[in-house]
Amino acid sequence: MATRRRGLRYEAEVRFPLESSAELEGRLKEAGGWVRFRYAFTDTVFRRPGGGPAAEVLRLREDRRPHRRCRLLLSVARTRSAGGLVVRWPALGQGKVCLYEGTRRDVERVARALGFEPHFRIHHLRGRAWTLPGGAEVVVEKVRADGAGRAVELGWWAEVAVRVASAGQASRRMRSILRVLGLAGREGLSEGFPQFVARALAGRPTPGVEPRRSRPYVGRTP
Repeated sequence: MATRRRGLRYEAEVRFPLESSAELEGRLKEAGGWVRFRYAFTDTVFRRPGGGPAAEVLRLREDRRPHRRCRLLLSVARTRSAGGLVVRWPALGQGKVCLYEGTRRDVERVARALGFEPHFRIHHLRGRAWTLPGGAEVVVEKVRADGAGRAVELGWWAEVAVRVASAGQASRRMRSILRVLGLAGREGLSEGFPQFVARALAGRPTPGVEPRRSRPYVGRTP
């Protein structure tokens, strides 16, 4: 979400489950951060028939706030581990690539024409996008997911993003910010969020971390 500046080519990201969104946002205020905007959107993650979400993720994103629009997005992420911290950054340079924008029906038709089918949905609720002095960004959001008749409450999450000139700088820059936010030493998500959600919906163990205070439930898909 950050504005791209000359020489800064990588947007590195780390995602964490939160016990308390209020505690983190208090630290963000103390660090001089401000809320750039509030948001809410739903991602419908697609898959090829019979397959699960791969490293390449195709999703239909329905933005509800701050703007209403519907887009088909493609993303491919790379990971780098340094000292136990797994940092992810987009492999396509510009992050999520918009393949098409239009009505939900038309966007889904494009996805199906490419050979994909809807798999599950991730609802990003009550989101707030913060900016810290120096340009780092932190999103704080409540998340739930549903698919195939199962729904899972995933609780509160934070994603920290920084822009750096090289992948090698990502871990150093990220660690500095995490210390300021009181997240140093915390284990971030070791895989992509869609892959994590797919495992949670399937009731399978997930590598990396589980959302704390998460109370999964099984019920009818909303």
